[in-house]
Amino acid sequence: MNIAVLGAGYWGKKVIGEYLQLAQNHPKVNFSMVCDLQDRNLEYCRRDYDIPSRKLTKSYGEVLKSPDVNAVHICTPNGTHYQICKEALEAGKHVLLEKPMTLNSKHAYELVEIAESEGLTLQVGHIYRFNNALKWVRKLIEDRYLGDLYYLRLQWTTLMLPLPDRDIVFDLAPHPIDIVNYLLDMWPTKVSCKAGNYRREKLTEVAYITAELDGKLLANIELSWLQPGKVRQTSVIASTRCATIDCLNQKIGIYENGNGEACDIKVERNNTILSEITHFTQRILQNEESNNMGSIGARNVEILEHIRRSLEEERTVRVLSSE
Repeated sequence: MNIAVLGAGYWGKKVIGEYLQLAQNHPKVNFSMVCDLQDRNLEYCRRDYDIPSRKLTKSYGEVLKSPDVNAVHICTPNGTHYQICKEALEAGKHVLLEKPMTLNSKHAYELVEIAESEGLTLQVGHIYRFNNALKWVRKLIEDRYLGDLYYLRLQWTTLMLPLPDRDIVFDLAPHPIDIVNYLLDMWPTKVSCKAGNYRREKLTEVAYITAELDGKLLANIELSWLQPGKVRQTSVIASTRCATIDCLNQKIGIYENGNGEACDIKVERNNTILSEITHFTQRILQNEESNNMGSIGARNVEILEHIRRSLEEERTVRVLSSE
């Protein structure tokens, strides 16, 4: 199976490096091509990854026309996801599409329908589904080790310059929204959002999201591009015990509610990018369903739309079932 990466920017370079490693260790996987519009990115791939010039191109159409390419990993800007993914699926390529899947749910569900009709794998890059610490806590929740769930708190903050043409909800919220679904196997029924922009006239840089789930269960999400220090933390508050997960370092702290004492659970930290692309290639080779299929990515985008609607209309928005 031959795989190409479309987009060799900051994230694309990381992805390319992992595919090259995977190809060295997996006899059925071959890294085929790289596409990017910037000469400097292609030169980086040639120089640092020793990728031959014949495998580098500025035209994603050239990649999609190649009969030797079976699958593509799309790491291009968010606004290009829909068109490139649609063309890739129509060209018969399996696709791993980075988050957010698209900028509106109509386009996302359209891509799901195309992939299903063509019998192709469409996986979305919600990479925290491959985080060993979160996998562990998901099992603790399933086994009711923590007791009755009260609420979740997710903090996704860092200090960085505003990203051109991006608001923080669509750029950063896909991960915590997906983590809530991954841990609980449910989607919000209501959402509300307050947000602000401080260094530019439009496009939010800070957001506070409250998601209501079944019963009294809540998820509170804090997003910021203004707070120093990179934090990717999830806390699960429950009746018997509470868990805090450092999603970057894959560390888990368990707190006994009776006396407040904490203990750490040792988790073997994994390479989440490598785990994600390995899962992608195995699902294609084995003709099996991904645990991060396109329908999950589309529902994620739909939740983001409801959050944006809440922000615009300054009210709590009910989320309709996708069933």
